[in-house]
Amino acid sequence: MTTRRHVLTVLAAAPALTACGGEHLPDPTAAWRNPGAGEHDPRRFALAHAILAPNPHNTQPWLVTLEGDDGMTLYCDLTRRLPFTDPLDRQITIGCGAFVELYRLAARQLGFAPVVSPFPEGESSPRLDAKPVAHVALGARSNASTDPLFAHIAARRTNRNPYDTARVPHLADLRGLADAAYERGAEVEWATEPERVARLRGLIWRAFDREMHTPGALAETYGWLRFGHDEVVRHRDGLAVEGPLIGPAKFLAMFSRANMLNPNSEANKQALQQWRQKIDASPAFAWLSMQEDDDTPTGRLTAGMAYARMNLAATAAGLALHPWSQGLQEYREMADIRSALRIALQNGENFPHMLVRVGYADPVEPAARRGVDALFGNAAGRAQQSERD
Repeated sequence: MTTRRHVLTVLAAAPALTACGGEHLPDPTAAWRNPGAGEHDPRRFALAHAILAPNPHNTQPWLVTLEGDDGMTLYCDLTRRLPFTDPLDRQITIGCGAFVELYRLAARQLGFAPVVSPFPEGESSPRLDAKPVAHVALGARSNASTDPLFAHIAARRTNRNPYDTARVPHLADLRGLADAAYERGAEVEWATEPERVARLRGLIWRAFDREMHTPGALAETYGWLRFGHDEVVRHRDGLAVEGPLIGPAKFLAMFSRANMLNPNSEANKQALQQWRQKIDASPAFAWLSMQEDDDTPTGRLTAGMAYARMNLAATAAGLALHPWSQGLQEYREMADIRSALRIALQNGENFPHMLVRVGYADPVEPAARRGVDALFGNAAGRAQQSERD
């Protein structure tokens, strides 16, 4: 998701920096191991799976309240949005939809037939606000069938490694992605033909480069970068900077705010070179769309539910997936590329919400997660306070 969850993988913290107290802090990836184990409330079991949902920049923009014996209400943590690059909160809403879908899958695994009510107090427009994003009622236990996608929740990853250009995804597997998303009303199309793939690579690179040279977008991404192990374990969110070790002094100089916000700095030049190589090594692309008249907050939430299913279907098929949706974003500086990309996707009346590269790659470690308890507190009050701020 963004989809623009790009990480600068040029450098990482030296041992002296990574050891600064991190060993006494929670394991940032513990949530991926046997999620929900020991939970007695089925809603907490479901939440332990929901927090593993894909979401933009790993912002984890979720707050929840539990009502009665079977209710869960989801709010957006308005402090965890991406106001510059995601001015309509499209990607944040998609991340909320993915959360809801994984919650639903986990509840079904326990024999419930959950009922999802999007925006129960009315849609928020043009951006999300303090009103709830969704309510999910577990209902009574029944003989509801489980969904085979549930088994792949803890194995799902966003894979930013280089992809094998010699291995194009099989048509049957791509159709599996489409079938999974279609259960939520979305359509998935793809490009595997060399000429079309090359054209999309060019547009995606232009979008990535544009974002790196747009000060507001670059600053927003910088705010979600986590440099070295200590920062990762302290925040348990954001984008981890990974790569070969260097000395502490050089680390601090390379990753100073001034350097990271300068697109012509050595760190960013190396990052651009590496990401260009990854774009050029993409064997195929796929995109998820909804009908044009479904481009509403509810439609975006549904698109997120569909994207979660598409991502899990890719995991089941052994495919790697990595969002490249920079060119679909709605800030002013991206307008010309967004128009060109929509033409290239040939979607007709459909509105594209997600664009990903898809293929085969070496596995990656899971991203950090804050855990179930971080979802709680006075969710409605925190959302309202964030709105006032």
